[in-house]
Amino acid sequence: MGHIESARGVSFTDSQKRTPAAEHAVRWYAALDPRPIAAALVRCTSALLGGRTWHSGGTDPNAPEHLTVDFKDKYGNHITTKHIDRNGNAC
Repeated sequence: MGHIESARGVSFTDSQKRTPAAEHAVRWYAALDPRPIAAALVRCTSALLGGRTWHSGGTDPNAPEHLTVDFKDKYGNHITTKHIDRNGNAC
């Protein structure tokens, strides 16, 4: 199972958008995923779109509110990109 040791393992494309709720959702997902997740990058929306962490729509206009997150292994290799809801579930 994946395990992100601490909040430092979760980074944001805009560090000013970091929130405990976002960190918790990302770490919860990583803890339950069977892959060797060691780090995550939360991709905030562009400044043009408000620079938000939690957002809806995107490629799917009906998508629920979520984070877009790139997950990596301990060597920094990309494992997957997921949309994560506020409960830490992929959506």
